[in-house]
Amino acid sequence: EGVVVTKRIVYGSVAVWRGARKACDVDPRTHKWTAYVRGPNNEDLSYLFSKVQFDLHSSFEQPVKVLRKPPFEIHEMGWGEFEIRIHLHFPECAQERPVE
Repeated sequence: EGVVVTKRIVYGSVAVWRGARKACDVDPRTHKWTAYVRGPNNEDLSYLFSKVQFDLHSSFEQPVKVLRKPPFEIHEMGWGEFEIRIHLHFPECAQERPVE
């Protein structure tokens, strides 16, 4: 109790265009992308987080992704921009609420 722990983390996303689409291609997903939470030097954060939850746009088949071990990153394909809400959950022994 009364202990403050400070740790830098990196979070974000990267998208890559899949290239020109053929007229007969019915798949509207134009980009491959990754969303992530990691340490500044790509270190394992599993000692700090018991799970990381990514809330995607409701149009995704599974809009809530929960990862319980590293790497804390998801890979998807899509066609538009949207906000991703990230919830960081601490181990139970920390007795801390998740942070967004």
